[in-house]
Amino acid sequence: MRLGRRVLDVMPLLAAAVALFILVWLASIALYAMPESDDYCLTNRFNSVGLVGMVKSYYLASMGRLTSLVTIAAPNLASKVTGVDYLTIYPVTLICGMAVFLTVSVFWAGRLWTGLSWPERFLAGVMLTAATFVLAISLREMLYWVSGSAPYMIPAAFVMIILVELVRSAANETVLSTGWVVVLSALCFLGALANEFTPLWIMALVAGSALYRKACHPHPQLASHATMLTVTFIGFAILLLAPGNAVRMAEYPEGGKIAASFTMGLYYLWLELFWLFGQEATWAWFVFVALFSVFVAPSQPRPTAARLLVLIAGLAAAVLAGTYAAYFVGYFATASDLAMRARNEVVVFLLAGSACVVALAVRFIPSLSWHQAFRMTALVACGLVSLLLLNGRALVSVRAERSQFATFWSESLQRDDLLRAIKDRDVVVPKRSVRPSLLMDADLTDNPGKMPNDCIAEFYGKQSVLPRD
Repeated sequence: MRLGRRVLDVMPLLAAAVALFILVWLASIALYAMPESDDYCLTNRFNSVGLVGMVKSYYLASMGRLTSLVTIAAPNLASKVTGVDYLTIYPVTLICGMAVFLTVSVFWAGRLWTGLSWPERFLAGVMLTAATFVLAISLREMLYWVSGSAPYMIPAAFVMIILVELVRSAANETVLSTGWVVVLSALCFLGALANEFTPLWIMALVAGSALYRKACHPHPQLASHATMLTVTFIGFAILLLAPGNAVRMAEYPEGGKIAASFTMGLYYLWLELFWLFGQEATWAWFVFVALFSVFVAPSQPRPTAARLLVLIAGLAAAVLAGTYAAYFVGYFATASDLAMRARNEVVVFLLAGSACVVALAVRFIPSLSWHQAFRMTALVACGLVSLLLLNGRALVSVRAERSQFATFWSESLQRDDLLRAIKDRDVVVPKRSVRPSLLMDADLTDNPGKMPNDCIAEFYGKQSVLPRD
């Protein structure tokens, strides 16, 4: 009996082996990553006027995404604090970002299912993280490019915490403590300053929670929800009122069409859902959530059947409405689909939100976690289901390009050495022999006055940098 108990304690870690392998594999690729154009431009401004001056200048001239600007500056800030070279600290920052997302996912699991052991939380968190990464619309912009990741993956983590805390309190009919209201309000505010559609998600979740609690919850806490909504509105207003937004909007003259945005938002939402729910990795995640909820997680508190149905329907509606809002905003701003890096955040929201819906729906089924044989079988099944993640879209690209990573990294270091060693103001560097899409997008062009040439030249203190054969 004691041996069986020990085996059950270790089984979640064994079931997480494939997902953990995927995470270690993807993290190792970050070691080859290098800064790109926007990274250099923000770093130059940071070096010139400091963090506050950099944020202020971008707010006035380019965008209101204050949270994103600060997080994009993280590698340069870490470089200055530690004295480690920027190119060396850059991949370390990326790996730290992956670790933060994994930590948030483990936290998310522990809050969604009460009473989990730490190995069980780790299993669920690793599975969510691995599913998110392999379903990335653009793996480079999710994991290997700070300027692409920070504006969307950081607020995605904020939304995950807000989502699970509101769902947990509603489903378990518990009170949100004062401390948690303060934390959630801070996350609402910071999330609202990250990009243009995240605050709409937060508003939908908080407003939906308030409506549900007023109608069905024994502790409505409407004042707490009003506080969260207020700080979200304030953050959203600061973001939208940035003078730089007008400059950015002028770059998309076809944008601003409200009527077309309603229909095209629906169109792009449909395409996203059709693609996402057609992926093996997506269904592997949902099957895992169902198995985990019934056979692994302890019995969860449950409101009445009617209240639970209302909560499930309301949550599903909030997730769909929030996702639609992202595509509406994207088309309104640019007259095109959301950028791939923005769609990465949508994937996170859909996976976490849909998992909450599945976990709540499964509460209608009595938990069988007390039965050791069922629980052990379910953990084996969870491990087998995770094998489907190996067929994820992102890993196809990894397999296709992995032979290029070392060459890309070596050529990047050669360029860096050359630009640091040559004292001339105008420098010519060799063109790349490989261009792995997972690690780079735009390379140097023949125009020294345009990005990325101008920002790279300024970073190295040069007048111009040009490529040559």
